[in-house]
Order: sequence, then structure tokens, then C-alpha cells
Amino acid sequence: MKSILVELKNNWIGYLVFLVVMALVVGGLVQAFPSVSGAFEDDLEGSENIEISVTEGDGYQEIKLEWMEKEWAHNYTLKVGVIPQMLVPEDTIEGIPENDYIYRLNIENDEILERYFMVLAVGEEEDGNDRIEMIGIGSSVERTSGLQAFGIDYSDLRGILSMFWGIFFILLIAIYIAYISVNSVSKDYDDGRMDILLTKPVSRRRYLLEKFFTISSYTLILLTVIGLVTVASVYSLGELSTVSASTLFTTTLLSWPVFLVIIAATFLAAVYLEDSKKAVGFAFLFVLIQFGLETVGELTQGLEYLKSFSVISYWDHNSLFYAEGINWGEIGLLFVVAAVLLIIALTIFEKKDVKG
Repeated sequence: MKSILVELKNNWIGYLVFLVVMALVVGGLVQAFPSVSGAFEDDLEGSENIEISVTEGDGYQEIKLEWMEKEWAHNYTLKVGVIPQMLVPEDTIEGIPENDYIYRLNIENDEILERYFMVLAVGEEEDGNDRIEMIGIGSSVERTSGLQAFGIDYSDLRGILSMFWGIFFILLIAIYIAYISVNSVSKDYDDGRMDILLTKPVSRRRYLLEKFFTISSYTLILLTVIGLVTVASVYSLGELSTVSASTLFTTTLLSWPVFLVIIAATFLAAVYLEDSKKAVGFAFLFVLIQFGLETVGELTQGLEYLKSFSVISYWDHNSLFYAEGINWGEIGLLFVVAAVLLIIALTIFEKKDVKG
């Protein structure tokens, strides 16, 4: 217990500053939701002029389009793309004589089902020049915001929280926790006092476990404060009907096992490498690799399997925010992985020669 108190005494200012900063950032982000959601609520231009219905077939979709007729138009052009900007459309159909068309999409080898359709009316000006006018852009799926094409719905508070939790929240906290974890052990090597500490009536096992308990407890306190601040901020906006207080708080706390794995992994690096620069480098690299595997697996078709190698993916905050349930098996697996890494670190630390 004494080493725990010493750890807190030496680092309480840094711990407190980071906690306050994170609380302010989280609270500020939630308070910014009304302005952010308003800025991104952009309907597709002219979408009201196009009606789209989708019929599922065996390995294909039939997408029927009907659009506003232009009396002056000789024919119509239809551009098809996976994003609404149509900078490089994947298909263009010209010379459509009527104001309707059935587009067939083969989905056997195409997992991106969403398609955007731009309709152009083509005619002739009175002076004989070509006249081309966009009637509108429609989507084959229901769309509420401009970034939904990238899987983000900023018109919903859960969309903003999901983006924040999945990118900024997990990455920033993980990097900080990894740094203080590895530094709490490696600095004793660098300062040449590890051998002195271990000559006292404190076993190596107890030394490392108390360090782990200190960082883990601080992380839990940090997440508790962030959870409470989030609930209070959402309550002040009157948005608890969108996502409940219990969901917000539970989602935040259930990220704790992810950080336990990070703490255990960085402790393992610290006792094995002994050098703080190398250990810190490993800690940052470990976090970035975990984040990279999650991001690439989430965004890249055919590489979804990479997510299984990232501990971050086992904290499914999206399912929690959208009330799809808690996968206790995955949460339990994170505790097991953290325990295994900590046991390995303890074993190595017990057998390692400590130099003064």
C-alpha cells in the first residue's frame, strides 16, 4: 500500500490535469452537438425530385428510379456512384428516353449495396446549344446526413458519441494510459533505484501488482468521471430520450478492460526492455497498431478479420449506444488477456537480474 501512496504522491498533478482536461473535452463535445448536427444535416440536392424503390433478387438488386419530368428534355442521363459527389461515377447511362429507369446491381461480389444516382435532363437551348440540367441526386438507402456515406450520422447524438468514442476517446486515453503505465516501472530502472526498492521488504510480485492496481484504479476513476460528465451534459441538452443515462455510463465503464490489456502489455514491455525510451516507444507502437487494425478492418472490405487482432474492437460501443446488447464473452476475453499478459510480466520480472 505504501508504494501505491508514493505513486499517487509523485504523479497526482499529472493525473488530475488529464482527468480535468478529458472531462472538459467530453462535456464540450456533447454541448456542441446541436450546432454540429445542424451543420451536417444536408439533404442530397434535388432528392425530393427522385423516387427510388429497391427490390431484392437472388444475387442482385433491382433499383427502380422515377424522377421529375422536364418538358424541354430530349432524354436523360443517369450517373451511378458509391459516393454522392460523382467525381468519378462507376457507371453512366445516357439517352434514357423516359423519366424512369430500372438499374440492376449485381451483389454477388459487391458488398457495397448503397448507390447514389444523379439524374441529368438533356435538351437544347433556343439558340441550338446543348442544355443540361441536374434534376437531383438520390440514394438507394435511407439517408439522413451528408456523412452517412461514410457510416456516420451526425444528426443523431449517438452518431457523434460513437465517432468520438471510437477515435478520439479511445486513442487519446490509451496513449496516455500506456505512457504512465510504462513510465511508472521503467523510471525506476532509469533512476537506478530498482535494486534499492527490491531490497526492501517488498517482493517483486507485490511491487508490480501494486503498480498495476494504481494505474488500473486511476483509469477506472477517470472513466467514471467521464461517464458522469457525459450523462450530465446529455441531460442538460434534453437528449436522454435518445440515449439513456445508464447506457452512456455503462458504455464508458465497459471500456475499462481494453485499458487493462494496454496497462498489462506496457508493464510487460517495461520489465522486459528495462530502458524507458524503448519501452515508451513500444507502448505507443502497440496502441497505434491496435487502433490501426481496428480502423482498417472497419473501413476496408475483405480485411474485416483484422479487427479480431485488435483489443479495441472487443469493446463494441456502437452496439451499446444503439441498445443492441452487451457481449459479455468479449468483455470477459479482455479480462483474460490482461491477466495473461500481467502473469507473463510477473514471471519475467521474477527471473530478471536487476542492475543498479
